[in-house]
Amino acid sequence: MRMYSKSCGRNVKYFNNKGFTMLEMLYAFSIFLLVVSFFPLFFKYIMENEQLENRLRRMEWHVFVNQIKKELRLADEINVSDNRLVLAKHGQIILYEKHGTNLRRRVDFKGHEIVLQQVDSFRFSPIHDGVKLTLNDLNGQNYSVLLYSFISLEEHYASE
Repeated sequence: MRMYSKSCGRNVKYFNNKGFTMLEMLYAFSIFLLVVSFFPLFFKYIMENEQLENRLRRMEWHVFVNQIKKELRLADEINVSDNRLVLAKHGQIILYEKHGTNLRRRVDFKGHEIVLQQVDSFRFSPIHDGVKLTLNDLNGQNYSVLLYSFISLEEHYASE
């Protein structure tokens, strides 16, 4: 009976026992350095994106304030009740109120126009010839503005 055995010497050439060569190590290290070199750019982009969001929030606030100032100046009547601002203008009732995390505007109790986003809390307070708005957003920023109406000025000049 003959026994055949496989020689270990023949199978060794199929395995690479040389190890990790210097050329392979340099190639892997260069790829690693290439990937790591993009990290500062990535972090810079993240930081600029956060600053951009802050600028957009401030811009949104200024646009909202200008819009509500114009509407308040043209209003015939101003009422503050239940932390809502109610304006009467040309026979229409305009209402500013909170809806979720948004401040919305409604005309004649219809519609749903979002005028400010990411609102945590706000308060309308009546002042002489206008309204004071104090607002806190979800990011912890506090805003405050005094909004004046021309209603009393028109009445003052009409009586003279």
